[in-house]
Amino acid sequence: MSDRHHPTAMELGQFASGELDDVLAIMVSVHLGQCRRCHGRVELLQQHQADQLAELSPDAAYGNDELARMLNLLEDAPALEPRVPEPTQMEFQGRRIDLPAALAGLVERAGPWSRVVNRLWNAPIQDHRRAYQLNFIYMEPGGSIAAHTHKGREWTLVLDGHFSDDAGDYAPGDLVHCTEANEHSPRSEQGCLCLAVIDAPLHFTSGLARALNPFSQLFFKTGG
Repeated sequence: MSDRHHPTAMELGQFASGELDDVLAIMVSVHLGQCRRCHGRVELLQQHQADQLAELSPDAAYGNDELARMLNLLEDAPALEPRVPEPTQMEFQGRRIDLPAALAGLVERAGPWSRVVNRLWNAPIQDHRRAYQLNFIYMEPGGSIAAHTHKGREWTLVLDGHFSDDAGDYAPGDLVHCTEANEHSPRSEQGCLCLAVIDAPLHFTSGLARALNPFSQLFFKTGG
């Protein structure tokens, strides 16, 4: 993983407090599994939140009845054996790619792979009930995405392989943010699997892909 491509401070704070939506929380969780710096920051945030809660009296934090109910549930709960989640896999053209266990649910909901253009494939994920488009993207060796800007926000989590654009090089665990201010043309020399989120259609800026711009809203499929 490179040294520059991390969740924002706001996203880390929302993750620590449980306020980040489930899909983005999964993306941040995968990043945390590979980034000690961000993992440490989240631990500090969660400790700070726990300290704040500890400063409250039980009656202030919870009502008496609710506190009693919670304590009873804890006393009655069976002891659980700790379980280390196993990694999941995604298959592409006969190749099995190991992925973090946090992605298992998204892998199960992914549709079939389809070719977008030469050397570029996607597998859409539906039923995530969010107002954005969510896809697994695979660039074959030598593949690229036409130059484009963004009508909204884009998050790209690198899962396997590497890709690059004019702004830098990206490796597994990198979480890349783009907004309306960014124009880029991602490309991969050796192949790359990513999980990508966009909350508005792309706007292509070069080549034949510009002909798709009038129809971009038709291709933009949200999860609910």
